[in-house]
Amino acid sequence: MKTFNSPFSTTKIISNDHRMMMRNMIVKWLFIFGCLMTTQVAATEISSQSKKFLAVGDVAPQFVIQRLNGSQFSLADYKGKKPVYLIFWNTWCGYCIKKIPKINAIARQYRQDIEILAINTSWSDNLGAISEFQTEHQTDYPMAFDDEAVITKSYHVWGAPTEFIIDINGVVVHRDNIPDAFDTHIARWQKTSCQQEVC
Repeated sequence: MKTFNSPFSTTKIISNDHRMMMRNMIVKWLFIFGCLMTTQVAATEISSQSKKFLAVGDVAPQFVIQRLNGSQFSLADYKGKKPVYLIFWNTWCGYCIKKIPKINAIARQYRQDIEILAINTSWSDNLGAISEFQTEHQTDYPMAFDDEAVITKSYHVWGAPTEFIIDINGVVVHRDNIPDAFDTHIARWQKTSCQQEVC
């Protein structure tokens, strides 16, 4: 007995296969589109994060903090009057300890010409540890404790030590790579014309 295949049933099978193919194609394109969008969002976030870097030529963020001796430090007080040398540091930082003799020498020789402040980031640190650190290493420059690292974050500091020279105009002229010979630089840091350039 012969089996009769209706052309209508064949058409239906073909139609179902076509729909399945179209569905798979749509899913595939949606997946590709989703990947592209994810990549674009990630690229935007990375680009945004890369801009969060306080660099030479940027205006230094204003802040107020209490020094360990109880006096108040306000960055705004030095604009138009005196350059500022900031050091972000920690007690457990080996490189910070190595820098102490250099910073001590700068403080003793140039304390009238440039304001120095060593800001402890508060990363795994406390006031007791800082007090012991000062006694052990005989630091001869002002220090402050950045509770909850508020100023540290505003300066986009990610490691210690990180150093800044801020000129008399309130502009960052050095981020790390602090010159060894202050004599050849400090006069330019004190000039009001020294603004959007490395001095």
